[in-house]
Amino acid sequence: MKRGKKGQSANEAALIIIFLTFLMIITIAAVSDDIIRASDNNYKALLQDLADVIESEANIAFASENGYFRSFTLPPTLNGQPYALSITNSTQISGQANTTILGVASRRPNVKLNVTKLLPRDVRGNLVRGQNTVRKENSIVIFRPISLTAAQQAACGTCTSGLVTLEECCDHGFPSCCT
Repeated sequence: MKRGKKGQSANEAALIIIFLTFLMIITIAAVSDDIIRASDNNYKALLQDLADVIESEANIAFASENGYFRSFTLPPTLNGQPYALSITNSTQISGQANTTILGVASRRPNVKLNVTKLLPRDVRGNLVRGQNTVRKENSIVIFRPISLTAAQQAACGTCTSGLVTLEECCDHGFPSCCT
């Protein structure tokens, strides 16, 4: 009979260990899901903040006199996460209504986050990660990237970061540097 009680105790201990292990796995899964969700929400907030900064640059330039000029820098990543920028003016598409849409989107695989903003009419050009300019000429706001120096272009030609980030090389037309 002693063997039966020891066997029963061993079975009960095994069941308790299995139950606690199962409970721990469920808890870890729930916590990791919350962490991923919080990370995505933080990334979306960063995309939104960047869109707000660009919208502010456009609004300031639009409200300014012709001849307004300013240079500014956009970060190569948002907390280490890649992103993409686009400016689409409807007159470039259809020749009709004059509206401009700013897009700031995630470039993380399997994460489809996108922030769009309606910018003032007559905003054109393109933006890159890195140095950009905004100017107003003939009542049109134009965004342009600042050209790379010869040294930066040489670094981009070999995809060597240091003088310039690989993201900036990618944005400036060096596809071999794109990750």
